[in-house]
Amino acid sequence: MADRPEWDPMTDLLSVQKQMNRLFESALGKVGFDADAGFGAWSPVADIYDEPGRRVFCLELPGLSLDDIGVRIDADELIVEGDRRMVRDDPGEQFQRVERSYGKFMRKFRLPSNVDRGSVRARYRDGILTVSLQRNDAAEPERFDVSID
Repeated sequence: MADRPEWDPMTDLLSVQKQMNRLFESALGKVGFDADAGFGAWSPVADIYDEPGRRVFCLELPGLSLDDIGVRIDADELIVEGDRRMVRDDPGEQFQRVERSYGKFMRKFRLPSNVDRGSVRARYRDGILTVSLQRNDAAEPERFDVSID
């Protein structure tokens, strides 16, 4: 019987680890994972819906003040960012559990071509940020033929 090389489980384990690393890097890149903030980073939940003549974005931002929130439009994206800080009354506090998320956040939402970027309005009440933009439903999507050289 021919000599077979001895099986090395570490070689197989390293191969699986490389495949898992590629899988996670690919998946995390698609969801906008923040490598600096890591897994402790938080991202506020959002609802996006249409009303007659407008597109509306609602984000839950409990515990933030207006000074903690920024809203802007950059090209074809609505960007909402901010920072939720942990306020400690007593520096000697020892938490048994921390379930709320803290730190900086940024959410980006692609705007459809039929919204008027200049009509953006934002309102913050009771921990809910509502951003709305006028929508022109009658506008035809821009279409043009491209010549091939």
